[in-house]
Amino acid sequence: MSQTQGLKRNRTQAATRATRALIGLALAALLPAGAWAQNQKNAALPPAAPASVPTIALEPGPVVDNSYLDGPLLYQLLLAEFALRENQPGDAIELMLEAARRNKDDALYRRALQIAAEAGAGDKALSITRSWRQTMPRSTEALRIEIQLLIQLDRVPDTAEPLKQLLSMSTPAERSALISSLPRAQQRARDKAGATEQFRQILLPYMEAPDTGVAARVALGRMRLNQGQPVFALDMAEQAQALDPKSLQPVLLAPDVMHAATDGPPARASVAAPASSGTAPSTELIAKAEVIVKRYLAQPDAEPVVRQAYASVLATQQRLTDAAEQLRLALKDKPRQAQMWLALGEIDLELHDPVTADTDLRRALTLVTEQMAEDAAARRALAAAAAASGADTTASDHDDTPDAPAPGADPASGNPVRLAHVQLLLARAAEQRHDDAAAARWLAEVDAKDADLQVVSLRASLLARQGKLAEALKLIRAADASTPAEQRYKLLTEVQLLLDEKKLGEAREVLGKATAEMPDDVDLVYQEAMVDERLNRLDDMERLLRRILTLQPDNSQALNALGYSLADRNLRLDEALAMVRQAHELSPADPFIVDSLGWVEYRMGHFDAAATLLAQAYSSRKDTEIAAHLGEALWADGRHDEAARVLRDAHRLDSGNEVLKQTMTRLKVAP
Repeated sequence: MSQTQGLKRNRTQAATRATRALIGLALAALLPAGAWAQNQKNAALPPAAPASVPTIALEPGPVVDNSYLDGPLLYQLLLAEFALRENQPGDAIELMLEAARRNKDDALYRRALQIAAEAGAGDKALSITRSWRQTMPRSTEALRIEIQLLIQLDRVPDTAEPLKQLLSMSTPAERSALISSLPRAQQRARDKAGATEQFRQILLPYMEAPDTGVAARVALGRMRLNQGQPVFALDMAEQAQALDPKSLQPVLLAPDVMHAATDGPPARASVAAPASSGTAPSTELIAKAEVIVKRYLAQPDAEPVVRQAYASVLATQQRLTDAAEQLRLALKDKPRQAQMWLALGEIDLELHDPVTADTDLRRALTLVTEQMAEDAAARRALAAAAAASGADTTASDHDDTPDAPAPGADPASGNPVRLAHVQLLLARAAEQRHDDAAAARWLAEVDAKDADLQVVSLRASLLARQGKLAEALKLIRAADASTPAEQRYKLLTEVQLLLDEKKLGEAREVLGKATAEMPDDVDLVYQEAMVDERLNRLDDMERLLRRILTLQPDNSQALNALGYSLADRNLRLDEALAMVRQAHELSPADPFIVDSLGWVEYRMGHFDAAATLLAQAYSSRKDTEIAAHLGEALWADGRHDEAARVLRDAHRLDSGNEVLKQTMTRLKVAP
């Protein structure tokens, strides 16, 4: 294969990362906040807030019981409220607390706590809960609030006694919910290892109880995962699923284990484990965690939320074909999820299937516009009701107050789907179909206030395709960019416009100036290296990639690019193989790295092994250039018919790909 093929392939891999991040965001938004971490609906401890401003979850209840509201008590309560009005919260708390003690009334303790919370008096609030417990020792509400306050004040070790008592006093359902909320408390603690060990000791008896065994194992596994111990977390998930195959808890822990194994290096079984315990390869972790998910999904009544979580981690691993399959299965059960249709459309675009993308994105568009109409009707009804009661009626259909529904909010997921984002993706689908007029029409639909850098970038791309490169560059250079991320996006858009028009020298000049100012920005250095490769400045490319590896020795993309480049030029193949293998250990599920591994095997003459690896990569990611590599390996292995079929199938999806066309011409395979 020519060096040009290598350049294009590395460029494809580099360009993928930005889209990968966008798809990851879209897929992450599919789930309610913390859906993988735990079921927030049943959480027993509210999320922690800053210690300086206690946030106390109080059970609803009457302020006082009129049956004992005598004259002295009424007078004392009035004094407390008057002290509060006079900005004397300390006096108000003491008066309310004295009344609560004397009358043994939950509602008065709640009011005292509310005053303390509003005054930012965390320690005082803690003393109120302890007085409450002393006066009313069977109050589970007092225990819950004391534990919550101790967590907010970063005094997790002090939660041991009240937590044990609350667990013993709770019903089985409440106990499981409380146990499931402990990982949030552990994340709040400065000493996470100490908090984990404390909670482990408390949970030991509950791991053996039939009604809490699953919750206890999953909670402990999640806490260990928070400490970077995915092997232990996986073990807990496996044990929990064995106890209850229908439980969601271990199944929602498994994707987080897959994420940890995908994003990080091979993890030790335990931070404190002896050296003899060894490491667990990331590929093995991912495979075992995936078994947990697949086992659950084989059940006919599997919850769609699991498919959503699974799809998200598959997308993170660049297994986009598999991710799309899971989303389509989930949408059979929940077809009115705009966010899922949006994520599916983004995956379609990344897979270069603009026709399917257009269909899926139009489904998202329909749901978003319907939701926007419902939101507007609801606001009009509220305004009419307010007008009838004489209240302020200044709100409009375009209410931008924090309480107003987000335009296009997806009620099923609680996440907003922006109309402008759907329109932008529809424009991209049109661009992929080479229908520039349709792309321009979709961009014209985007409201001016929503025309962000992505919209400007696509408009510039359309101008460049019309031969108006100077106008396109002027447009992107004039775009507002207030943050470093936006400035980088502008820069890379300019570079891409130049590369698309084969202005390699100008693109290299732009990147060179940027990296001179930001020499440690590995993303920019990587892009510069890829342009050097296209310019056949291979020594410069290698120097830049090695600079990245000096800054980030575990940068799998740089390891992969350098190893692949060496192999593609038939240079230092043993070194190339070592680099790509290291990249594969760091990112075992990345199909582009698996592709590189297969290509090194091809260059070494191991055609059967190469074809196996390349087929694995292509099954995860229907990328045209991976298909070209697979066709080469199959052809070299003597499987000409199979090679021709792979190449023709890829040509039907992406007939304009130069790498594929060169491969088919060289092998004399007709389209």
